[in-house]
Amino acid sequence: MTLEVNQGLIVEAELLSELSSFENFFSRIGFKRIDGSVFGLLVLAKKPLTSEEIEQTLNLSQSAVSLSLKTLSHFGAIETSGDRDQAGTKARLHHAKEDSLSIVASVFRKREEEVIADFKKMAQRVLEKSNSPEYANRKKRMQSILLTCEIAESVMNFVITMAQNKSKAEYLDHYEAMIKKLPRALDLLSSSVGPLTVPLSDLTASLTNNLKENLTEKFKNNLKGFYEKR
Repeated sequence: MTLEVNQGLIVEAELLSELSSFENFFSRIGFKRIDGSVFGLLVLAKKPLTSEEIEQTLNLSQSAVSLSLKTLSHFGAIETSGDRDQAGTKARLHHAKEDSLSIVASVFRKREEEVIADFKKMAQRVLEKSNSPEYANRKKRMQSILLTCEIAESVMNFVITMAQNKSKAEYLDHYEAMIKKLPRALDLLSSSVGPLTVPLSDLTASLTNNLKENLTEKFKNNLKGFYEKR
């Protein structure tokens, strides 16, 4: 049976089973399953929904939905506006953002960056106390952790920069095309690394430095040329 609220179609019955996929995904990346359920409903819904519609559709309490909406809003996954529902009553309407990259960037910026930064500081502290030859193995392990944290930071900065560039006039017209082609462009970038003719630590450090540049003029020009050929 298709779920309806206020005589308005919410989600087709054949799509309701997909909510569990949203729940599982959100749970695996550190959110609550209910956050995935609410976000999934807003993604699949044919119109913005009031909190009451979300409560009735998912059979959840008002407090549970309210907390989930606050979480999703904090991480930039949804937007809320004051408008009128189908009955003409003034209400707060919620809808999922269309730009998923901006959501990922927001999660990186508000949650993951701090976690990585704290772990990186720990690695730096331990390294400072591991200069003795007897700690050589520990030093190598901590150096690897430190480099991995730096790569993670660089990737997050890259995604955040891409999302932030959407608001810039020179990127606005090409943003969607750039996002669609980005996976292929990154595949081409990674394939250019070549065989490991240098120590892995040196290669990792080099990759980190390149990523930290976030899109140099040369890479932007190459990326632009790649798009134009498609």
